[in-house]
Amino acid sequence: MSEQEKLFDISDWVPYQLWRLSQEAGYILEDNYSLKYNINGDSWRFMAMLASSAPISAKKLGETLDMDQVQVTRALNKLLDNGYISRRTDPRDRRKVILNLSKNGAEVYQAIATMAKDLETRLLSKVPKDAQENFRRTLKDLLNTVEQMR
Repeated sequence: MSEQEKLFDISDWVPYQLWRLSQEAGYILEDNYSLKYNINGDSWRFMAMLASSAPISAKKLGETLDMDQVQVTRALNKLLDNGYISRRTDPRDRRKVILNLSKNGAEVYQAIATMAKDLETRLLSKVPKDAQENFRRTLKDLLNTVEQMR
């Protein structure tokens, strides 16, 4: 076996390929909304998770998204400045801040979610339906496996 054959080629590693797919799709999507709505990918992910998890604390949202405190603070401030989210103090625990999408934020979220669904449709357009279903099942299985491993 040659030295070249012994080398690990990261471009063939499934986790790397999934990461690249996620990154590139995210960049394409961000190009479509960033200027119009004045947010970046972190802010969008924050909104998207908030839409499905609200009401939720900023700390819990950051943990769910695997964002550090600086990323959470930046996304939160950007979304607050744009009027896309509202926050209130938890009446049971005054140290905790509860977040929700505002009316305007829900409208922006829906517009970007539509763009995301359209992008997914375009990405999968050349993949047969049965292969798409298998791919989705495989992704779920991989996610379950990695969660069990952690």
